[in-house]
Amino acid sequence: MRREAERTLYTLSCAYQKDVTPEQYEVIVVDNGSTAPLSAESVEAFGTNFHYHFHATDSPSPVEIINRSVEHCRGSQIMIMIDGAHMLSPGVIANALRAFRAFADPFITVVGFHLGPEIQNSSVSKGYNQKEEDALLASVDWRQNGYELFKLSQGLSYDCAGWFGPLMESNCLFMRKESFLRIGGFDLRFTEVGGGLAILDLFDSMVKNLKQEYVVLLGEGSFHQFHGGVASNAPYAEHPWERFHAQYEAIKGHAFQIVVRRPFLFGEILPEAVGWSRLCAQVGLQWWEQRDLHGDEVSTSTFGYAMAAARNAREEEPATGELEQKFYTLQHSYDLLAAKHQHCEMLLAQERSSFRDRIGAILHKIVRGLFF
Repeated sequence: MRREAERTLYTLSCAYQKDVTPEQYEVIVVDNGSTAPLSAESVEAFGTNFHYHFHATDSPSPVEIINRSVEHCRGSQIMIMIDGAHMLSPGVIANALRAFRAFADPFITVVGFHLGPEIQNSSVSKGYNQKEEDALLASVDWRQNGYELFKLSQGLSYDCAGWFGPLMESNCLFMRKESFLRIGGFDLRFTEVGGGLAILDLFDSMVKNLKQEYVVLLGEGSFHQFHGGVASNAPYAEHPWERFHAQYEAIKGHAFQIVVRRPFLFGEILPEAVGWSRLCAQVGLQWWEQRDLHGDEVSTSTFGYAMAAARNAREEEPATGELEQKFYTLQHSYDLLAAKHQHCEMLLAQERSSFRDRIGAILHKIVRGLFF
């Protein structure tokens, strides 16, 4: 994934991430037996805090080397990105560091998005590819303002309500190193390509641990680039979910089910993310309000339909929104004119009062002159 890795690594650098210095964090790139590996020089060119390791292996699953890498990390706080094709928004690292200071033992997660006109499992069947994505990324200056990536993403990584609904996974996870080691890290039995459902299993374990504070970085995102991934870029008809889930059931002894837990929302919503936050809030907050009706059985397809309906409703209302905006603009103009009119009336009243006082003084002098 050389094409994707270059962008991913840039979004991890201090040239892109806000409010951090190279001394505050290090980036360890582990190449899991790639047939076209990166070079140490290309990785370390992104900063003195970037390091590269090649792991010679025939295993398509990265879980073992991730566990070993965490064990040897010098830092006490870790971030794991299991898919190197994800670009981050510019406030991820600084806000995660702030969350580590704000919470005793946090599990911090970043909401995932797919670049392109819709989720890539659908767009791949309609001609979306790396060339299309290159042109899309070239349409905005994301290197100067990474929040522009929200404008290039029309789909979440899976059917959910983003920051405002129950989540089941993330490609960008933070936690204390000791917390990761305490649960044994990733389960090594997840041997499928890319780890299969290993990331869902780890996410599930962390969210279930009520001693840890579950934190979602509000207004930040992890953006998946198209790279022909076995799951993220497979058409739905060819998606390996059934195979991945069969291994999950064999390991865990039960079907996968999303754990429902309210997170702490930590961060801010910048203008570029307002549209997504409004859409996610509309669907997600309604789900929480109706939780007593449907219980904790979470259906991603239900969220998919709800998000599509909410998006369609928004697209059908631009004329109404335009009229409302014109009304508010006219109302504001009227208020300004009314304020100016009131100010002029006040000045005129003051001038009248001053004029009366001057006339009175003149008449007083005339009267005194006549009688004295």
